Amino acid sequence: MEEEFFNAFATPIIVTQQTMLENETRTMQKPPKLMNIEEYKGWEGRFENWVQANYLDAWECVETKYVRPTNDDAEEVAIKDMCADDKKKYKNEKMMLSLLQQAVKEDILVLLQHNGSVYSIMKALRSKVVGSQEMIKNKKTLLKKEFNLFRGLKNESTKQIIERYCNLLVNMKRVSINKDNEELIEKLADALPHETWGTYLMMLRNKKGFSNLTLSKFIEKIEAQEMEQRKISRMKDFDGEQDIGLYYKARLNDKSTNMSPKIETAFNAKSSSGSSSK
Repeated sequence: MEEEFFNAFATPIIVTQQTMLENETRTMQKPPKLMNIEEYKGWEGRFENWVQANYLDAWECVETKYVRPTNDDAEEVAIKDMCADDKKKYKNEKMMLSLLQQAVKEDILVLLQHNGSVYSIMKALRSKVVGSQEMIKNKKTLLKKEFNLFRGLKNESTKQIIERYCNLLVNMKRVSINKDNEELIEKLADALPHETWGTYLMMLRNKKGFSNLTLSKFIEKIEAQEMEQRKISRMKDFDGEQDIGLYYKARLNDKSTNMSPKIETAFNAKSSSGSSSK
């Protein structure tokens, strides 16, 4: 259920938190980004999967401490004098180190106590997380309180309520706060304005199969009903103003973007030609 919900509602979160999600997921060229130590638990799994999918050999440096070979005088062997196997291990260490520098925010790295190796950096990261448990515990308490108090705000649209609710659940998941499906649906239903949604929600609850709804399916029904209400309202209002935002995204007060698309006809083509000749 959780995976279905978070996959289904990535879109509104992308709209409101584009940069944050890009840091989390990244691309095939860049690893997921750890921006806050509190997000380590969720980041660790994504980072491990990304590295193992793209640089599997380099991941060995996380699990096994790399030691650069030395000569008889206990001096580090120069790269040019390394054997093929040692060069490969050295390259994997440097690759993994580069990925960590890309993946972990610099503000976090500079506060870690390590010797510069991949193994020590990952160990220091985990120790940092353990030291931050009290902070995470406090955040969990605050988020649980926010969930219990969640409701629609004055002049807030249904879409805004849903998006804010989705963001709250994403932050709860990051600190391992889990709620069952029934509780998630009931909390959102209670947050919707009663004067607008009371009758519809009562009818929906009495329908067969309501108890089997997932949160994502419930939200789909709310969105579909809101669109239906909007359509009925528009059909009744014959003399109302146009709802341009439904299909045209240009800012109406911006003269540079207020030019509607031109459709070429024989008439305007001829007029344009005549004007040019004049």
